Amino acid sequence: MIHKSVFQKTEPPRENAQSEASGIQRLQTELTQARLDQERIRADLENAIERANTMAMKAEIANVELSQIINTSLDGMYLVYEDFTVKRINQALLSFLNITEKEAVGRKCHDLMGCSQAGTNKCSLTRLLGGKKRIEQDIERTGKNGHSVPFIFSATPFRGIDGSVIGMVARFKDITERKYAENMLKEANERLERLSASDGLTQVANRRCFDQTLEREWNRLRRTGEPLSLIMSDVDFFKLFNDTYGHQGGDDCLKSVAKTLSETARRGGDCVARYGGEEFAVILPATDEQGVFTVAEKIRQAVEQIGMEHRKSSIASWVTLSLGVATIVPTGEKTPEFLIQCADKALYQAKSTGRNRVFVWDCREPL
Repeated sequence: MIHKSVFQKTEPPRENAQSEASGIQRLQTELTQARLDQERIRADLENAIERANTMAMKAEIANVELSQIINTSLDGMYLVYEDFTVKRINQALLSFLNITEKEAVGRKCHDLMGCSQAGTNKCSLTRLLGGKKRIEQDIERTGKNGHSVPFIFSATPFRGIDGSVIGMVARFKDITERKYAENMLKEANERLERLSASDGLTQVANRRCFDQTLEREWNRLRRTGEPLSLIMSDVDFFKLFNDTYGHQGGDDCLKSVAKTLSETARRGGDCVARYGGEEFAVILPATDEQGVFTVAEKIRQAVEQIGMEHRKSSIASWVTLSLGVATIVPTGEKTPEFLIQCADKALYQAKSTGRNRVFVWDCREPL
């Protein structure tokens, strides 16, 4: 009997073939998904890089814009961090300090601008870090030429991303012209005040200033219990002098007398005033009766020594002065007018008893 060959081809089981095909298909799917994920990651990375580049460009543009903005300011400006280091500074302040940006950035602000309050409770940065909303004050700093320059210094908090204060932005506004105008106005007001308080002809105090000074000294000495003395004086036979030498001669005479009074009664609190016409008054605070008599006699002698000719005088050939003095310790019972009346009485007595003399009135006597 002849048998068939056992070498004929055999096929694998059907289920194994399907499993291998399924595995290959899964692998292909996973590879495809991996390629897709890789492409998505690459696209996301490219987008991220592009966004970062855009943000960096915007940041650079913003930085350039900020630099241009602060550098166009005529006022000096800088940004200071909480450790007192200068982070940013504009050209106006650099020019004032005569240094470069490289030399300024990183230095301590108190070294840069010469502030002695750093670290104290008066320090602007310390106060801003402590919650102060804004600081503004007048300061002076020395510039590159060695001259002191007045500024309005203003500072506000500088905040970080989280909103906390991490420094300050400070501004220095040069107010040299304003200060100059203020000083000119002050000088003008002082000149106006002097003019309003002085006699136009003799340049000593006028009647208004005399009244104000007497009132002020009366109230002051009433508190301290010290005496107040007053001299009232009159140029002897002045009308005859004026008629003889003319108004210009009369004016020159009054100027000379006023100058002599001012040079003799020259203590800080003394006040020489033209009381009216040819009559002058001298207020001497904290001066007793003996003291005022001594001053009055010196004035009389000094006027006599001028030697100004007076042909119509019946007591001398030169200009002379009659003086009346009075002294009182101010109280609430009397007034400054009472002291004037006493000195006037004394002057009347000096003139009626021969002129060119000093007469003292006792304020305890009835007027």
